[in-house]
Amino acid sequence: MTFTLGVADIATRVVCDEPAVALTVSGAARRFLVPEGPADVTIQVERASSLEDPRAEKLFDSGLVWRLYRDGGDFVFSFTSASLTPVPYKLARFDTSFTNGTVSFNRACLLDDRVLEPLDFPLAELLMINLLARGWGVEIHGCGVIDRGNTAYVFAGQSQAGKSTIARLWHDEGATILSDDRLVLRLRDGNVWVYGTPWHGEAEFAVPASAPLSRIFFLDHGRENRVRPMRGAGALAQLFACSFPPFHDEAGLSFTLELLDTITDRVPCAGLSFLPDAGVVSFVRAGT
Repeated sequence: MTFTLGVADIATRVVCDEPAVALTVSGAARRFLVPEGPADVTIQVERASSLEDPRAEKLFDSGLVWRLYRDGGDFVFSFTSASLTPVPYKLARFDTSFTNGTVSFNRACLLDDRVLEPLDFPLAELLMINLLARGWGVEIHGCGVIDRGNTAYVFAGQSQAGKSTIARLWHDEGATILSDDRLVLRLRDGNVWVYGTPWHGEAEFAVPASAPLSRIFFLDHGRENRVRPMRGAGALAQLFACSFPPFHDEAGLSFTLELLDTITDRVPCAGLSFLPDAGVVSFVRAGT
């Protein structure tokens, strides 16, 4: 069985050669399934009688459900669950380019090992973050909006900054909401493009669409709708704070910083204080 997930014009094909196994995706990821065709990333799925963490360099420990190891020339994600066993229920091994990998499930940890969800949270996003840092793009914490005339805005900010509120307000005014929490930015034909992702926030907007990016706004709540133009190092620092670089990877971190610098140089940036009503939509439309 096989399926292909398409996010940010990147096709990830997932394959299992065991005829007794069915592969599945859930939630918003279903909207990002695409017809089978050329793939940028290929993942092979298998079942194992047991799994254990590699005896290798640990690069990162989330402290909750996943750890990352460097095992020779490969990167290995280990996933555990307190409700299962202390041993991994899943290992995901990728080459240095993150374009080829294997996902292994521990049969002893699964209630039903005949239906598997290889890219369940957080693996798909972890794969995307690391792949993007190898020259593809960058994931950011933001709400993406495609408005009239295919004009696209990013409203970036950390948790509680107002991304889901902004998403609902623009949706009510007829705009397309790419996501209310996670977006991908990529360079395409010399322009910066913004893409929707399956990794939504509380408003649950997630649309597989994209558009050239017109403006980036950094959100905060205010007593009035107000824009503060930002450029240079200030804009770069704000966007970096809203990005998801692989801090364990020096080359990937360097690429991400260079890309963010290019993005803030080509796309006008501003701080946006706003009131949580439809007036902010008219305010942004009138000023851009």
